[in-house]
Amino acid sequence: PPEFAASAAPALKAAKAALTYFSDTLGPYPYRTLTIVIPPYNAEEAGGMEYPTFFTAEAYAQVEPRTANQFALAFVTIHEFGHSYFYGILASNEFEEPMLDEGLNEYWDIRMMRDQGQLAYVASPLLARLGFAPGYPVFDAERTGTPRNDLADPPGQNAWQRLQDIGPVYSRTAILMRDLEARIGKAPMERAFKEYYRRWKFRHPGIADLRETLAEVTGQRAVIEDTFARQVYAAARIDDRMGDFTSTEQPPLPGMRQVNGAWAEEKQVDVDKRIEATRAQWRRAHPHARDGTGPYPYRTEVTVRRYGAPVPQTLVVKFADGSTETARWDFEERWHTFVWTKSARAVSAELDPQRQHYLDTSKLDDGRTLDPDPSASRRWGLEFAAVADYLFSLIATL
Repeated sequence: PPEFAASAAPALKAAKAALTYFSDTLGPYPYRTLTIVIPPYNAEEAGGMEYPTFFTAEAYAQVEPRTANQFALAFVTIHEFGHSYFYGILASNEFEEPMLDEGLNEYWDIRMMRDQGQLAYVASPLLARLGFAPGYPVFDAERTGTPRNDLADPPGQNAWQRLQDIGPVYSRTAILMRDLEARIGKAPMERAFKEYYRRWKFRHPGIADLRETLAEVTGQRAVIEDTFARQVYAAARIDDRMGDFTSTEQPPLPGMRQVNGAWAEEKQVDVDKRIEATRAQWRRAHPHARDGTGPYPYRTEVTVRRYGAPVPQTLVVKFADGSTETARWDFEERWHTFVWTKSARAVSAELDPQRQHYLDTSKLDDGRTLDPDPSASRRWGLEFAAVADYLFSLIATL
């Protein structure tokens, strides 16, 4: 329709990109035609619906770069095309197992946008023209709408017995599959989905068939079966976080020590003098040493806590001398304390530095610095002040 002509070219571009991506990463699109309809004015509710070889997209009068309209049009176009595969070619029962069409489709759509470097934009055309057009990684944006704490329905549940309605089928499936891919590897995941397409095209797969294909092709059956048991057939909360974090210098203590072959008591005042002399000597020998290093070792203790289902975690601790220590936490326990004794003080500790676990209830409690770091709040404050100053200047010119 002429009133939404601006949507035609972007929708066609997104559909062609999706046609290429899905064909390359899953299997060939087997039909000779694909029809895209932009609904006319007063029929926008007809947008975003899929049929075999035919779908309706969104309708916008303006589609400007780095705007919410641009992102929504591209995403809905890719999503509706994706249904050609997830429920069309791979003809699952969308009422009994909606995860296999809406959920897997959502995952593959966002995967495509991630692989092509697209961002989720939220600005209106006016704000974009004013220079305010923030964009977010697409899986990060999807995560914001994913239930992670108050979980009622497993993704593998049917479509009608749901306390939280159908929405979590889309987002939680996309995020749990994204986490599974991060855990087993992108290439094995893609090989498995290609095999899923090959085995089940123009047939009627169930969730168990998807699970079995993933387990066989990736060679990581234990991981696949554990993920499906906890996150597909159930909805287990994931909540690992940092607990106590200390790094304390270990100078000598007063007490009995041998001097010239005889035991003698060294009092606190004598220990303090010896410590100061040792430090002065060390500073002369290391004039360019970093803060947090010295002649005495530091004992660093990091306690991690678990308030949900166990997942394999990586803990990375950074030290003042530039070194790092990495530890794996694969145990089914509610807490664990890791201890290092090194010649440098710890600076920071972080769980899941590779961000494998997007289902975790909060990523804000995954890391800590030993000393307060004001850089984030300073940046947010400066950015807010800049936006406010810009808006006030704009108002003053009206």
